[in-house]
Amino acid sequence: MEKHIFIDHSNIWGGARLASRIKNPKKNDADARLSIRNLDRILGGRTQNVLTKIVSGGVPPGMETVWTEYQNAGYDTHRLFRDTNWKERGVDHALIGHMWRLATKNRTKQTQLVLASGDGKSNEFGTSFYEILELLLLNSDYDLWQVTVATFDWDYHALGVHTPTSTKVRNLVTSSPRANLLNLFAYYDKIVFHKT
Repeated sequence: MEKHIFIDHSNIWGGARLASRIKNPKKNDADARLSIRNLDRILGGRTQNVLTKIVSGGVPPGMETVWTEYQNAGYDTHRLFRDTNWKERGVDHALIGHMWRLATKNRTKQTQLVLASGDGKSNEFGTSFYEILELLLLNSDYDLWQVTVATFDWDYHALGVHTPTSTKVRNLVTSSPRANLLNLFAYYDKIVFHKT
């Protein structure tokens, strides 16, 4: 089975920052960083048959080296710069375009898609991860596909910090027999650290 990994770095780093408010409340969440090597390992990026590894995200000042870490782990990096209001443009859209292309080409092939993002919102171009997940998981043309959504997820009411995982993405993934939710919150100590 072919495997394809897509990472929305902005969402995953944002999830790590939010998770650090729960796990390390005395530390500044802006100092939270990801161990790209361990994240790649958890996503299965070192297994056989991985044909695609793409990461997309903004480049905040002082974090340029994270892209070198992704490249060292074999990822094709799509770096997008923030505008004057610190808004990113095109992060989700770039990944969604690659996933649509993959879905078009691999409709009848056994395929494993790993998406590291819990974002279910439409982006500035009107596309969303949710719509591609919905196609893959609800359309019988994709019965040979397996989907994993990796995201930081927790119960807001129990922990008091907003989860970066969209309720509709969580519900779609957990209700499908061909999908699973890989909760990165359970791997927090392996993939999140704070710069000193």
